[in-house]
Amino acid sequence: MVNTTTINFDKPMLNPFKNLVRAILFSFSIFGLFCCNSADKKTVNKPDSAAVGTPDSTSISQEDSAKQTFEMVLDSIYQHTPKNVFQALMKGHRRFSKDSSFIYNSENNIPDSLARIKPVLVMTDIDLNQSVEKIFDLRRSMLMQLSSPACLVDPKQIAVMEYALNYSGTKVILVLSSSNSRIIGAAVDNVQTANFASIMSELSQATKSAPEFADRSSANKDFVNNIAQSQSRLTLEKILQSSPQIKMLADSGKVVLKSAFYDAGKRSVTILDREAPLTPSAKK
Repeated sequence: MVNTTTINFDKPMLNPFKNLVRAILFSFSIFGLFCCNSADKKTVNKPDSAAVGTPDSTSISQEDSAKQTFEMVLDSIYQHTPKNVFQALMKGHRRFSKDSSFIYNSENNIPDSLARIKPVLVMTDIDLNQSVEKIFDLRRSMLMQLSSPACLVDPKQIAVMEYALNYSGTKVILVLSSSNSRIIGAAVDNVQTANFASIMSELSQATKSAPEFADRSSANKDFVNNIAQSQSRLTLEKILQSSPQIKMLADSGKVVLKSAFYDAGKRSVTILDREAPLTPSAKK
């Protein structure tokens, strides 16, 4: 008969052995916990490979965003209503004024299918000191430009506008005068050449409508700029009076016509109110 002995940890004589086992198990637990915490700390402090890759992925997303924005601008200029095309034009100018132009500077290609479409026609003074495409963050192929002394308009230019509206997809016509026009300065200084009298005659209405400045010479830039703004408005009215077709399209909302003034010093375009001419607050 074989005697068997059952180990009973509850017996007082075996309490030291029981305590030893518990101590060993507790030590292993503490060691395991310490290792886990150390591993966690190493994981937190160690550079994450995904985080290292973030700058590259950000650059890619920025490039994609820029590409999308480029396409969105093309869509807003070529596909939308005249009112929205005008808004897109002014958004482009805001990019220019903040030195954040990207359409003008971008290397992205404009589809050949859009090559003959000119959504915007801008009439400018020959003294404009900045390119129209840069002022509005466009490509040269996206607009049609007519330049004349002080934005004076004649029948041939109005005929070009009618052509642009009917055959070139033009939706916005902008008469853009500019600050410090030298040719207006020459007119107010009564410069004499064989044929310059015709320009002076055409500018006479804008000159007469200017406030009573004490200095009515080219030295007074406020006086010159006031004439430029007035002439921009007068040209817009003359276009509408000379072309019933353009007036009909404007009245029906199929084309937007605006007069504006570009301040070269401030690098800003101001849309002029047809009813309330801009006048300086004080005579100079």
